[in-house]
Amino acid sequence: MTTTERAGRNRLEHAWLDAALHLLDRQVVDSEGMMVCNVDDLEVTDRGSRELSVTGLLVGPAALVPRLSGRLGGWLGRMWLALGVQYAGRELPLRLGLDVVEHVGSEVRLRVPRDGLLDQQSPAAPGVVLRRMDDLLGMDVVLDGKVLGHVLDVRLEPRRRESRMVVRSLIVGRGRPGSLLGYDRGDVNGPWMVAAAVKQLHRHTGELGIDDVRTIDWEHGLVDATRPPGPLDRRR
Repeated sequence: MTTTERAGRNRLEHAWLDAALHLLDRQVVDSEGMMVCNVDDLEVTDRGSRELSVTGLLVGPAALVPRLSGRLGGWLGRMWLALGVQYAGRELPLRLGLDVVEHVGSEVRLRVPRDGLLDQQSPAAPGVVLRRMDDLLGMDVVLDGKVLGHVLDVRLEPRRRESRMVVRSLIVGRGRPGSLLGYDRGDVNGPWMVAAAVKQLHRHTGELGIDDVRTIDWEHGLVDATRPPGPLDRRR
């Protein structure tokens, strides 16, 4: 087996992506290398029974403005909507389906040209609730009423044939979403002093499998766990 074949096999065996680290705020380019947009949020399809999947990339102010935290974010959201009351569906973000995504690396590369790709997010199908990744990031994770930490990232398992990414686990720790900077993984190169500092700050960070989640209270921002997070899987 050649080195290339072995690397390809390993990517399939340990194929996962972290939502905040690998997808959010990445540039999207089309098949001709032309800039399309930035990933402002991710569409999360909730079918109940703890089955969550990322099914699309959300784009534009309607996706980005809600991500701005605190009072400023709420004020900006209200002002942005008020300035465009004449436009129907202004609160709906633009969307790119995962079926047109070819590769996720330093950028999100599409398999098709960019013309006519972006369209407003459609309503959910019966029995399905559409949520946003930003609503899950930062949630408190509790066990028997005790806060264990916050959701720092969400680990996704790509299902290319189904054009979705299944939520495999939650990365739980005491920092803020995105604060790991990729140093939770063993294959990330960077300044060793930064890596050491980040690993020390996040020494209590762990991985909580989605099967170990009893409920997700989207309204109050709580994840109810059935067990503490286990060690973080650093393989990819």
